[in-house]
Amino acid sequence: MNVKFALILSAFLASACATTTPTDLSGVSLSTDFEAGRADTMTRTPTGFTVALSPEDTPINDSPWYAFDILGARGETVPITLSYTGGTHRYAPKIRAADGQWETLNTTVDISEDETKATFSVTPQADTIRIAAQPIIDTADHAAWTADMAAFDFVVQSTIGQSVENRPLLMLEEVDAPDVEKPYVVLIGRQHPPEVTGAQALQPFVETIWADTELAKKFRAEFNLIVIPLVNPDGVARGNWRHNVGGLDLNRDWGPFTQPETQAMKRVLDRFKSGEDEIALFLDFHSTWRNLIYTQTDAEPTTPAFFTRDWINAVKAVLPEEVYSFTREANKTSDRPVSKNYMYRTYGIPAMTFEVGDDTPRDATETASRIFAEQMMIRLLMSRGLETPK
Repeated sequence: MNVKFALILSAFLASACATTTPTDLSGVSLSTDFEAGRADTMTRTPTGFTVALSPEDTPINDSPWYAFDILGARGETVPITLSYTGGTHRYAPKIRAADGQWETLNTTVDISEDETKATFSVTPQADTIRIAAQPIIDTADHAAWTADMAAFDFVVQSTIGQSVENRPLLMLEEVDAPDVEKPYVVLIGRQHPPEVTGAQALQPFVETIWADTELAKKFRAEFNLIVIPLVNPDGVARGNWRHNVGGLDLNRDWGPFTQPETQAMKRVLDRFKSGEDEIALFLDFHSTWRNLIYTQTDAEPTTPAFFTRDWINAVKAVLPEEVYSFTREANKTSDRPVSKNYMYRTYGIPAMTFEVGDDTPRDATETASRIFAEQMMIRLLMSRGLETPK
């Protein structure tokens, strides 16, 4: 999928287009020669570049990912047109700042009436800048975070399988008291590659549970945690819109389990089916247009009973709506082979899809995620009749 494109205009073309080219872009090039880089073609036009984008498979969810570097354009204004086939413009362009942080590009984006073209300009202040649909969290970033978490003396990292392209599927498991039987909370993420804000929620959620606080220590004394933060590493590495390399939406393969990534999930979770361990809660982190949580209905019995209702009400009581507003969408469990439905049907536990808005600011996501984690710990401890630290 990585493409490197660099076209230098001939003297004739440069002269012919002198009246329409805003600046001299003869030494400018675009590149996707990095992990998560994505564009089908990058074509030089008289006034800039057109980046053509199409999905890895059809039909597909409309989550069109793009990521590319602009090279050699320091101080020059570079017009870019994103041209979509099989999708429409969704993500405002982001730019990686000099300190490595990502921010929304300060530019006007002109979107065509049918939303298949988006045009904007950027004036780089460095020889190389990176533009992407969302902040890039690639497989190396995930691996680094996983290693950081595994540095806790009560956490073990393991490889539970390989992706289609033989990338490792990494799991973190809390094992501070291996001889004590404790129910598990299971968290997974990144089934869909572009859904970066979901990853930005999962990480502080886990960090809150493994923090050096009285609440977290009390919780860890009573519950274990399993985390599989990157279910679709091939899709992330290739800059896919939705699918794994096998051409499938992994969150439509919970039941069939036809792909090596979901088969690895099943092997991990079958321990609860056999009675070897007990599971109390399952959360699958995603991104969508706005903040919401997909859940079972309150009429569908779960163990713990009414955990979802009580957890969400507790969060709403302490999380200011002006910081992070969200809705709960409770739907009766269907036969759709998504993780939430499979986990509820199989184990009778609260199983939810935790969706974070595409444009939710990272600091708001982190604040909300920590509150969600704290209230989760409190409610699960209460479900066991245990007191929580004041």
